[in-house]
Amino acid sequence: MNVGSIASSGWKYIQRAGRLYPDFVLGTGNEAFTNAMRSAVKNRAAANQNYFQAVWSGTKKGVHAAEKHNNMMIKKHGGFWKSNWEALKSFPAKVKQGWRVGGKLADRAGKTGFNKFWSQFKGSLSGMGKRMPLIGTLLIVATELPNIISAFKDKGLAGGVTETGKAGLRLGAGMAGAAIGQALIPIPIVGGLVGYMAGDWLMSKFTGKSHSEKKAEAEQAQKQQLSQQQMMMQQYGANPMSSPMMTNPAVNQFSIPQPTISPQELMAMQRALYSQGAGNPLDQDFMAMTSGINRLNYKC
Repeated sequence: MNVGSIASSGWKYIQRAGRLYPDFVLGTGNEAFTNAMRSAVKNRAAANQNYFQAVWSGTKKGVHAAEKHNNMMIKKHGGFWKSNWEALKSFPAKVKQGWRVGGKLADRAGKTGFNKFWSQFKGSLSGMGKRMPLIGTLLIVATELPNIISAFKDKGLAGGVTETGKAGLRLGAGMAGAAIGQALIPIPIVGGLVGYMAGDWLMSKFTGKSHSEKKAEAEQAQKQQLSQQQMMMQQYGANPMSSPMMTNPAVNQFSIPQPTISPQELMAMQRALYSQGAGNPLDQDFMAMTSGINRLNYKC
């Protein structure tokens, strides 16, 4: 297989992923994937497969099931986004219809008061349940919007577009992990949650941290730096002479040499002090004391 055929095959896989992405991540395509994969793993003995072989074949069957589901949505509504738009327009009507149907069922059962209200409420919830993929779509997008808006604000158009792509990749990997996790761990919510966290974590190693995470870490580092500066100011004050170098003689690198005096000079100073200057006039002359002239037999 040459480079051209490899590139062509890779481009086809990218196109398939692009067509599946909206419904798989934000719709119900992941449910079709999970059901197909779970069936393959469950029936692995009949297919003469071990667990890992069943997981691999179940993954391929899940992709085909998701593509089949996506094609069905395209034929029915023209695609995922058009399907969601139809769901958005019909949402109030479905809730109202569920409330009305619940009321009729309550009347037939002879329910009144709170019992009738409860029946109507459950009917409205049923209407909402038929539009849960739409609600889930809105909630997922809402969690990513603050991060993307912050990236556009802080880094401009290029940074915002980059962060949008990173968020999309992490979300796609998370939902793929959720679909696989729910198939392999058939416990409601638990399998999907574990799989989503694993998929998001793996993709984050490729995309790096989000803009919001980097921003929060930078703010935390700045707070720690300011806190350290405040502690130093409180410890040493604003006086530069209170630094450790100035207060600790052991680390003082600028020691001043102490003056020294010879015994002869000390005796001359004492004679001058006791005689009040009446002796040799050179005894009070520092230059004379230093040069030794005052030690000669000099007489006025």
